[in-house]
Amino acid sequence: MNVYGNPESIARATGQVLFERSDDGRIARITLNRPEKHNAMTVPMRLRLMELLRQCDADDELRVIVIAGNGKSFCSGNEINEDWGQRRPGQKRMSLSMANRYAGDLNYGRQGFSQALTRSTKVTLLQLHGYCAAAAYFMIGTRCDLVMVSESARIGALEARFLGPAGAVSAVHINRIVGTKAARRFGYSGLPMTGPEACKLGLAHECLPDDQLAAGVQALARRLADGPAQRLAYLKTRAGLAESVFGTNVREICGLLFSHFLQSADDEAHFWTQVKQSGVRGALDADKARLAAAIAAKAAAGPEAAP
Repeated sequence: MNVYGNPESIARATGQVLFERSDDGRIARITLNRPEKHNAMTVPMRLRLMELLRQCDADDELRVIVIAGNGKSFCSGNEINEDWGQRRPGQKRMSLSMANRYAGDLNYGRQGFSQALTRSTKVTLLQLHGYCAAAAYFMIGTRCDLVMVSESARIGALEARFLGPAGAVSAVHINRIVGTKAARRFGYSGLPMTGPEACKLGLAHECLPDDQLAAGVQALARRLADGPAQRLAYLKTRAGLAESVFGTNVREICGLLFSHFLQSADDEAHFWTQVKQSGVRGALDADKARLAAAIAAKAAAGPEAAP
Protein backbone atom coordinates (compact mmCIF):
# COMPACT_ATOMS: atom_id res chain seq x y z
CA MET A 1 0.00 0.00 0.00
CA ASN A 2 1.45 3.36 -1.06
CA VAL A 3 1.61 6.10 1.55
CA TYR A 4 0.84 9.44 -0.09
CA GLY A 5 2.57 12.54 1.11
CA ASN A 6 6.16 13.67 1.52
CA PRO A 7 8.47 13.88 4.55
CA GLU A 8 7.42 17.49 5.19
CA SER A 9 3.66 16.86 5.09
CA ILE A 10 4.04 13.75 7.23
CA ALA A 11 6.05 15.67 9.83
CA ARG A 12 3.51 18.53 9.89
CA ALA A 13 0.57 16.22 10.57
CA THR A 14 1.22 16.07 14.31
CA GLY A 15 0.73 19.81 14.62
CA GLN A 16 -2.18 19.81 12.19
CA VAL A 17 -4.23 17.29 14.17
CA LEU A 18 -4.05 18.12 17.86
CA PHE A 19 -4.96 15.78 20.71
CA GLU A 20 -5.75 16.47 24.33
CA ARG A 21 -7.60 14.83 27.21
CA SER A 22 -9.61 16.10 30.14
CA ASP A 23 -8.06 15.91 33.59
CA ASP A 24 -10.13 12.85 34.53
CA GLY A 25 -9.27 11.08 31.26
CA ARG A 26 -12.89 10.56 30.23
CA ILE A 27 -13.03 13.07 27.36
CA ALA A 28 -10.63 13.35 24.44
CA ARG A 29 -10.52 16.26 22.03
CA ILE A 30 -9.21 15.95 18.47
CA THR A 31 -8.78 19.31 16.76
CA LEU A 32 -7.96 19.94 13.11
CA ASN A 33 -5.34 22.69 13.10
CA ARG A 34 -4.72 23.86 9.56
CA PRO A 35 -6.78 27.07 9.68
CA GLU A 36 -4.96 28.76 6.78
CA LYS A 37 -6.50 26.08 4.51
CA HIS A 38 -9.83 25.86 6.35
CA ASN A 39 -8.47 22.61 7.85
CA ALA A 40 -8.36 20.78 4.51
CA MET A 41 -7.13 17.27 5.33
CA THR A 42 -3.94 15.92 3.83
CA VAL A 43 -3.31 12.19 3.64
CA PRO A 44 -0.92 12.32 6.63
CA MET A 45 -3.59 14.18 8.61
CA ARG A 46 -6.12 11.45 7.87
CA LEU A 47 -3.62 8.78 8.90
CA ARG A 48 -3.02 10.62 12.18
CA LEU A 49 -6.77 10.86 12.75
CA MET A 50 -7.01 7.12 12.23
CA GLU A 51 -4.21 6.41 14.68
CA LEU A 52 -5.66 8.73 17.35
CA LEU A 53 -9.06 7.05 17.07
CA ARG A 54 -7.41 3.66 17.52
CA GLN A 55 -5.57 4.91 20.60
CA CYS A 56 -8.84 6.20 22.04
CA ASP A 57 -10.51 2.84 21.45
CA ALA A 58 -7.77 1.12 23.43
CA ASP A 59 -8.22 3.44 26.42
CA ASP A 60 -10.66 1.96 28.92
CA GLU A 61 -11.01 5.22 30.86
CA LEU A 62 -12.01 7.26 27.82
CA ARG A 63 -15.73 7.59 27.03
CA VAL A 64 -16.28 10.55 24.68
CA ILE A 65 -14.31 11.95 21.74
CA VAL A 66 -14.96 15.56 20.70
CA ILE A 67 -13.88 16.46 17.15
CA ALA A 68 -13.47 20.14 16.24
CA GLY A 69 -11.52 22.51 14.03
CA ASN A 70 -9.53 25.68 14.65
CA GLY A 71 -10.05 28.86 12.68
CA LYS A 72 -13.01 30.04 10.60
CA SER A 73 -14.19 26.58 9.56
CA PHE A 74 -14.41 23.06 10.85
CA CYS A 75 -13.06 21.54 7.64
CA SER A 76 -13.24 22.18 3.89
CA GLY A 77 -12.71 18.51 3.02
CA ASN A 78 -9.74 16.69 1.58
CA GLU A 79 -6.71 18.52 0.22
CA ILE A 80 -7.50 18.37 -3.48
CA ASN A 81 -4.10 19.30 -4.87
CA GLU A 82 -2.39 16.54 -2.91
CA ASP A 83 -4.70 13.66 -3.87
CA TRP A 84 -5.17 14.52 -7.51
CA GLY A 85 -1.57 15.55 -7.92
CA GLN A 86 -0.65 11.85 -8.08
CA ARG A 87 -1.49 11.78 -11.79
CA ARG A 88 1.10 12.10 -14.50
CA PRO A 89 1.56 15.62 -15.95
CA GLY A 90 -1.04 16.39 -18.59
CA GLN A 91 -3.20 13.39 -17.74
CA LYS A 92 -6.91 14.23 -17.78
CA ARG A 93 -8.48 10.86 -17.06
CA MET A 94 -7.55 7.62 -15.41
CA SER A 95 -7.22 4.33 -17.18
CA LEU A 96 -9.07 1.33 -15.80
CA SER A 97 -5.92 -0.16 -14.27
CA MET A 98 -4.78 3.15 -12.80
CA ALA A 99 -8.20 3.82 -11.27
CA ASN A 100 -8.06 0.37 -9.72
CA ARG A 101 -4.71 1.03 -8.05
CA TYR A 102 -5.59 4.58 -7.07
CA ALA A 103 -8.97 3.65 -5.63
CA GLY A 104 -7.35 0.89 -3.59
CA ASP A 105 -4.76 3.26 -2.15
CA LEU A 106 -7.19 6.05 -1.40
CA ASN A 107 -9.76 3.66 -0.03
CA TYR A 108 -7.31 3.05 2.78
CA GLY A 109 -6.45 6.75 3.17
CA ARG A 110 -9.92 8.22 2.80
CA GLN A 111 -12.20 5.47 4.00
CA GLY A 112 -9.79 4.18 6.62
CA PHE A 113 -10.19 7.11 8.98
CA SER A 114 -13.93 7.41 8.43
CA GLN A 115 -14.36 3.69 9.07
CA ALA A 116 -12.25 4.07 12.22
CA LEU A 117 -14.65 6.83 13.24
CA THR A 118 -17.72 4.74 12.43
CA ARG A 119 -16.42 1.71 14.30
CA SER A 120 -15.11 3.59 17.33
CA THR A 121 -16.33 2.14 20.60
CA LYS A 122 -16.41 5.64 22.11
CA VAL A 123 -19.20 8.19 21.68
CA THR A 124 -18.08 10.71 19.05
CA LEU A 125 -19.32 14.31 19.24
CA LEU A 126 -18.70 16.75 16.39
CA GLN A 127 -18.38 20.48 17.08
CA LEU A 128 -19.23 21.95 13.68
CA HIS A 129 -18.79 25.61 12.76
CA GLY A 130 -18.09 27.55 9.58
CA TYR A 131 -17.71 25.46 6.47
CA CYS A 132 -18.02 21.70 6.60
CA ALA A 133 -17.64 20.68 2.98
CA ALA A 134 -17.06 17.65 0.80
CA ALA A 135 -15.28 14.82 2.68
CA ALA A 136 -15.70 16.60 6.02
CA TYR A 137 -19.46 16.51 5.47
CA PHE A 138 -19.91 12.94 4.31
CA MET A 139 -16.93 11.25 5.99
CA ILE A 140 -17.02 12.97 9.38
CA GLY A 141 -20.35 14.79 9.70
CA THR A 142 -22.39 11.74 8.77
CA ARG A 143 -20.26 9.33 10.80
CA CYS A 144 -20.12 11.00 14.21
CA ASP A 145 -22.64 9.81 16.78
CA LEU A 146 -23.72 13.34 17.67
CA VAL A 147 -23.35 16.67 15.90
CA MET A 148 -23.74 20.12 17.40
CA VAL A 149 -23.69 22.93 14.86
CA SER A 150 -23.43 26.72 14.88
CA GLU A 151 -26.14 28.87 13.34
CA SER A 152 -23.73 30.30 10.75
CA ALA A 153 -22.43 26.91 9.59
CA ARG A 154 -22.51 25.97 5.91
CA ILE A 155 -22.53 22.24 5.23
CA GLY A 156 -22.60 20.26 2.03
CA ALA A 157 -21.03 18.54 -0.96
CA LEU A 158 -19.92 21.64 -2.82
CA GLU A 159 -18.12 19.48 -5.37
CA ALA A 160 -21.55 18.67 -6.80
CA ARG A 161 -20.91 21.63 -9.11
CA PHE A 162 -18.38 19.57 -11.05
CA LEU A 163 -18.64 15.96 -9.83
CA GLY A 164 -22.37 15.51 -9.38
CA PRO A 165 -23.93 14.68 -5.99
CA ALA A 166 -21.65 13.74 -3.11
CA GLY A 167 -19.51 10.74 -3.94
CA ALA A 168 -21.42 7.50 -4.33
CA VAL A 169 -19.14 6.03 -1.71
CA SER A 170 -20.97 8.06 0.93
CA ALA A 171 -24.42 8.41 -0.59
CA VAL A 172 -25.74 5.58 1.56
CA HIS A 173 -24.95 7.51 4.73
CA ILE A 174 -26.31 10.82 3.48
CA ASN A 175 -29.57 9.25 2.27
CA ARG A 176 -29.96 7.39 5.54
CA ILE A 177 -29.48 10.46 7.70
CA VAL A 178 -31.13 13.38 5.90
CA GLY A 179 -33.51 11.40 3.66
CA THR A 180 -33.38 10.81 -0.08
CA LYS A 181 -35.23 13.98 -1.07
CA ALA A 182 -33.01 16.29 0.98
CA ALA A 183 -29.92 14.41 -0.22
CA ARG A 184 -30.96 15.04 -3.81
CA ARG A 185 -31.79 18.69 -3.21
CA PHE A 186 -28.44 19.56 -1.71
CA GLY A 187 -26.52 17.03 -3.79
CA TYR A 188 -27.80 18.11 -7.18
CA SER A 189 -27.60 21.84 -6.51
CA GLY A 190 -24.32 21.93 -4.61
CA LEU A 191 -25.90 24.44 -2.25
CA PRO A 192 -24.82 24.27 1.41
CA MET A 193 -27.33 23.63 4.16
CA THR A 194 -27.37 26.07 7.06
CA GLY A 195 -26.97 25.13 10.69
CA PRO A 196 -30.72 25.27 11.37
CA GLU A 197 -31.42 23.22 8.23
CA ALA A 198 -28.89 20.58 9.29
CA CYS A 199 -30.64 20.35 12.64
CA LYS A 200 -34.10 20.15 11.08
CA LEU A 201 -33.03 17.38 8.67
CA GLY A 202 -31.38 15.29 11.36
CA LEU A 203 -27.72 15.70 10.47
CA ALA A 204 -27.23 17.73 13.65
CA HIS A 205 -29.08 17.22 16.90
CA GLU A 206 -28.70 20.79 18.19
CA CYS A 207 -28.02 24.21 16.65
CA LEU A 208 -26.57 26.94 18.83
CA PRO A 209 -25.49 30.58 18.40
CA ASP A 210 -21.87 30.75 17.31
CA ASP A 211 -20.62 32.08 20.62
CA GLN A 212 -22.35 29.30 22.57
CA LEU A 213 -21.31 26.28 20.52
CA ALA A 214 -18.06 25.41 22.31
CA ALA A 215 -19.67 25.63 25.76
CA GLY A 216 -22.66 23.57 24.60
CA VAL A 217 -20.41 20.83 23.23
CA GLN A 218 -18.35 20.74 26.40
CA ALA A 219 -21.47 20.50 28.58
CA LEU A 220 -22.87 17.59 26.57
CA ALA A 221 -19.54 15.78 26.48
CA ARG A 222 -19.24 16.10 30.25
CA ARG A 223 -22.80 14.89 30.82
CA LEU A 224 -22.17 11.78 28.71
CA ALA A 225 -18.75 11.12 30.21
CA ASP A 226 -20.07 11.32 33.76
CA GLY A 227 -22.81 8.76 33.15
CA PRO A 228 -22.49 5.02 33.78
CA ALA A 229 -19.70 3.72 31.52
CA GLN A 230 -21.24 0.30 30.90
CA ARG A 231 -24.59 1.79 29.94
CA LEU A 232 -22.96 4.20 27.48
CA ALA A 233 -20.95 1.39 25.88
CA TYR A 234 -24.06 -0.79 25.63
CA LEU A 235 -26.07 1.93 23.89
CA LYS A 236 -23.20 2.64 21.50
CA THR A 237 -23.00 -1.05 20.57
CA ARG A 238 -26.74 -1.27 19.96
CA ALA A 239 -26.68 1.77 17.70
CA GLY A 240 -23.84 0.26 15.68
CA LEU A 241 -25.63 -3.04 15.24
CA ALA A 242 -28.76 -1.26 14.02
CA GLU A 243 -26.76 0.56 11.34
CA SER A 244 -25.20 -2.66 10.02
CA VAL A 245 -28.32 -3.39 7.94
CA PHE A 246 -27.70 -0.45 5.58
CA GLY A 247 -25.26 -2.22 3.26
CA THR A 248 -22.08 -0.28 4.02
CA ASN A 249 -19.80 -3.31 3.82
CA VAL A 250 -16.21 -3.12 2.56
CA ARG A 251 -16.91 -4.76 -0.81
CA GLU A 252 -19.68 -2.31 -1.67
CA ILE A 253 -17.69 0.68 -0.52
CA CYS A 254 -14.63 -0.34 -2.58
CA GLY A 255 -16.76 -0.82 -5.69
CA LEU A 256 -18.39 2.58 -5.34
CA LEU A 257 -15.08 4.30 -4.77
CA PHE A 258 -13.58 2.55 -7.79
CA SER A 259 -16.37 3.79 -10.06
CA HIS A 260 -16.09 7.30 -8.61
CA PHE A 261 -12.49 7.68 -9.80
CA LEU A 262 -13.25 6.46 -13.33
CA GLN A 263 -14.18 10.00 -14.27
CA SER A 264 -15.43 10.57 -17.77
CA ALA A 265 -17.21 13.93 -17.90
CA ASP A 266 -15.49 16.71 -19.86
CA ASP A 267 -16.40 19.38 -17.31
CA GLU A 268 -14.82 17.31 -14.54
CA ALA A 269 -11.55 16.96 -16.43
CA HIS A 270 -11.69 20.69 -17.14
CA PHE A 271 -12.07 21.44 -13.43
CA TRP A 272 -8.97 19.53 -12.37
CA THR A 273 -6.95 21.13 -15.16
CA GLN A 274 -8.10 24.55 -13.95
CA VAL A 275 -7.13 23.65 -10.36
CA LYS A 276 -3.53 23.23 -11.45
CA GLN A 277 -3.59 26.59 -13.23
CA SER A 278 -5.36 28.81 -10.71
CA GLY A 279 -5.98 26.77 -7.57
CA VAL A 280 -9.28 25.55 -6.14
CA ARG A 281 -10.80 29.02 -5.73
CA GLY A 282 -9.95 29.96 -9.30
CA ALA A 283 -11.36 26.68 -10.59
CA LEU A 284 -14.62 27.20 -8.72
CA ASP A 285 -14.93 30.73 -10.08
CA ALA A 286 -14.24 29.49 -13.60
CA ASP A 287 -16.82 26.74 -13.15
CA LYS A 288 -19.45 29.28 -12.08
CA ALA A 289 -18.64 31.47 -15.09
CA ARG A 290 -18.86 28.50 -17.45
CA LEU A 291 -22.24 27.48 -16.02
CA ALA A 292 -23.59 31.04 -16.26
CA ALA A 293 -22.43 31.25 -19.89
CA ALA A 294 -24.16 27.96 -20.71
CA ILE A 295 -27.41 29.14 -19.14
CA ALA A 296 -27.24 32.47 -20.99
CA ALA A 297 -26.56 30.74 -24.29
CA LYS A 298 -29.52 28.42 -23.79
CA ALA A 299 -31.79 31.35 -22.95
CA ALA A 300 -30.63 33.27 -26.02
CA ALA A 301 -31.31 30.27 -28.25
CA GLY A 302 -34.96 30.33 -27.21
CA PRO A 303 -37.44 27.48 -26.81
CA GLU A 304 -37.16 26.48 -30.47
CA ALA A 305 -33.62 25.25 -29.75
CA ALA A 306 -34.87 22.69 -27.25
CA PRO A 307 -34.75 19.07 -28.50
